[in-house]
Amino acid sequence: MKISCFLVLIGLIDGGLGKGTFPSERLGDAPEEPFVSITMESYQYSPSEIILEVGRTVIIVLRNQSFLVPHNFLLDDPQGIRLLEADVSSGEEQRIQFTPAISGRYNFYCDKQLWFFPSHRTQGMEGRLLVR
Repeated sequence: MKISCFLVLIGLIDGGLGKGTFPSERLGDAPEEPFVSITMESYQYSPSEIILEVGRTVIIVLRNQSFLVPHNFLLDDPQGIRLLEADVSSGEEQRIQFTPAISGRYNFYCDKQLWFFPSHRTQGMEGRLLVR
């Protein structure tokens, strides 16, 4: 009994819970909104530039892969007005729904800061959504 439980656990770790099995990935023809995955780590977003269509809803999946470092995702519209804000702890995932209302350049960035160190944005953690 102990051996079979151990083998099941190893199977889950090796194949069932491995990289690439995030629930946000599409399975078959499930009807859901299109999504964009953004990885957060070491003062950067990847990708840092994303192209979207005006009026088309998208799910933004934020994955913080930093070790012990929390990040956030702040999104400003082309006029600089804050539209979205999401905090994502180390090793966590956060999903946000977004429908761009106007075309233009939307800036996103992390403004987290530890004590007297420069903010994450100052260190280059920013990107843009180009909406057409």
